[in-house]
Amino acid sequence: MRRFIIINILLIVISGQHVRSQATHEFSAYAGTGLSTLSYQLSEGSRNGNVGCDFGFGYTYIQGRERVSGTGNIFREDWGIHSGLGIGVFNAKSKIHNVTARTNDLTDDEGDLFHLHTTLSGYRENQSSVLLTIPLMGLFQYDRYYGMGGFKLGVPLSSKYKSKRATLFNEAYYPRYDNWCREERFAGFGEFSGRDSQGNMKFGASMMLSFEGGVKWRLSRNIYLYSGLYFDYGLNNFAKKNQKEFVNPFNYRGGVTTFTTNSVLSVYTEKVRVMAVGVKARVAMTK
Repeated sequence: MRRFIIINILLIVISGQHVRSQATHEFSAYAGTGLSTLSYQLSEGSRNGNVGCDFGFGYTYIQGRERVSGTGNIFREDWGIHSGLGIGVFNAKSKIHNVTARTNDLTDDEGDLFHLHTTLSGYRENQSSVLLTIPLMGLFQYDRYYGMGGFKLGVPLSSKYKSKRATLFNEAYYPRYDNWCREERFAGFGEFSGRDSQGNMKFGASMMLSFEGGVKWRLSRNIYLYSGLYFDYGLNNFAKKNQKEFVNPFNYRGGVTTFTTNSVLSVYTEKVRVMAVGVKARVAMTK
């Protein structure tokens, strides 16, 4: 009687631990969106994040196994390695309300010494960086739920800034005469409106820590849908240093002075990282 009980218990345990292993190759296309931004701090002004996107193609090698319980339920566990090629778009915007600069010991056309005081106000700038992303991540899936974690390498393809019209006010102090000049527009003094400016920013490669997780849905025999959340965070400062001035030299055209600007990232910050968090959907086909 005791042997019969033991044998039945073993049969139940064995039937509950029945395992079938298999390796699959999975090819996928994905798209995601959310807060996808350039992360930095400005010594002057403020920064706001912006919406971006992430899309591309992937390949995953999966080593899976199915566990069959004694009641006939199937529980699947998958381990895998994921890579591919993608495009990440990271956006940010900056505001500078008032910035004042002073340049000493300048000379005018008549050789008189003066000090230039410059105030810039109402400055707005948008930045956008497009990166080619190469992920290398591990995958674990239990039943319908999956998680991925690892790293991404981001290689800049395009990084641009665009600024909107701002106001510049120049005034000059002449120590010799103890006098201020504020209205001589022909000499570059007074209030001027800037032109909308745009240009390129110089970035290097970015190494990102990357996570993704959610639910995997089976649509047909070998087609699946992943839906979940993703998070990317740049581990390194990928901004290249430069010595550009914020406000470009004046252009004198018919007595009217206009000016352009370089990006605030070339003057008022030293560290720039990428960061993204959002929702992602992936359609996958197994082979």
